[in-house]
Amino acid sequence: MSQKTSSCVREAVEQIEDLQNAVEEDCPAGCHSKLLSVSHSLGDTVPFAIFTSKSKPLVAFGNVGELDNGPCFNTVFFRVEKVHGSCATLSLLIAFDEHKHILDFTDKDTICEVFRLEKTHYCIEVDLDCFCAINCLNPRLINRTHHHS
Repeated sequence: MSQKTSSCVREAVEQIEDLQNAVEEDCPAGCHSKLLSVSHSLGDTVPFAIFTSKSKPLVAFGNVGELDNGPCFNTVFFRVEKVHGSCATLSLLIAFDEHKHILDFTDKDTICEVFRLEKTHYCIEVDLDCFCAINCLNPRLINRTHHHS
């Protein structure tokens, strides 16, 4: 194997998966436990965005055609569900503004309006070697209900 086989994005996603699994198994250990906190007050999800070589965030679509209850949406925020080799299953996180409106990420200005992220059962399969950057977000965005001062 050559040195080229390592991918910092893949390693980050694998670490996030390990952290989430540690919390889910009720056994956070080591220095990484600070991210999700021993008290579990930050939950079981590290939300993140990943970027292509063109510095564009990956955008995915959930509930296209509104076949399930709820609206169709797009998002740039994900939760890792499973890493298998250089591939990963990511679930889509739906983003809301402070007024509970779903945000549309075809408009660049909405990124700073994100107030709350919610887990969904919509997933996307990605090749982690196709991404150049990862941006981890604060786990407190998940199911946030009020402003923290």
